[in-house]
Amino acid sequence: MTKNPLSFIPKPVLKYLLAMLAATGIISVLARPRVNPYLGKSLQSIIPKDREAITVEDLRKLNRQQLVGIFHQLVSPEVSEMKGEYRATLLDSGNAVNRFLSALFLYFTWGAWRHKAFEPLSERHGHGYNTFLTTLPRVPENVFLAGAASLFGLVKAAFVSSSPQRMVRMMCNRTFIGPSRFDRRTSFHLVYSDYNSFYTSTMRDEVRKVNDTLFLGLGTLTITGGTRNIFPFVLMGPPDPWVGPDEGYPEDR
Repeated sequence: MTKNPLSFIPKPVLKYLLAMLAATGIISVLARPRVNPYLGKSLQSIIPKDREAITVEDLRKLNRQQLVGIFHQLVSPEVSEMKGEYRATLLDSGNAVNRFLSALFLYFTWGAWRHKAFEPLSERHGHGYNTFLTTLPRVPENVFLAGAASLFGLVKAAFVSSSPQRMVRMMCNRTFIGPSRFDRRTSFHLVYSDYNSFYTSTMRDEVRKVNDTLFLGLGTLTITGGTRNIFPFVLMGPPDPWVGPDEGYPEDR
């Protein structure tokens, strides 16, 4: 009989994690945005600058609806130009529930999110991973195991000196060029279902190019409403060199 990978988590903690995940998913769907007045607006009407002059600080000043409006005016990067580790950060996610989810899963569960990395494998597809800063000796990909490990790490840190921070490379994805789920125009897609377990497996991102060193992304998770509840993020170059995920890809093992 296969051992339940969550069996070591105390039942009250497991029930709490499951209830919290279900509740935040329902609330996020209920908190989805209304009709976006910025759809169809030109990029310059939202940010009165040439594309090459736009900076990450310009994007930080915008709300989610403005960011989505800008995304619709951008074009997809080529797979071949997305190579290396790009610094990454979240932008306005629209509501308090999404901000809570972002902090919980991107800055607590696995550690502090730092990069999205890409490697082209052909003109149309490639693969990638994410990086996180953590003090844990091992970071499970599974969200429940990772959450339990982080809670244990916090308790341990209260009694003993914390370990030094280290970078982990994990949460792999496959990438490809294809029609957008938002406007059917071309986007650079990141799909996590091939390499991850629930709930990370429900995550999908799309990326478009602002300029040579700045890329705007829209992230979604099926469990939090899919394309009705968008988490914008930005990727910043020039990228650091590609290293590869810590445990490699299943097909390479």
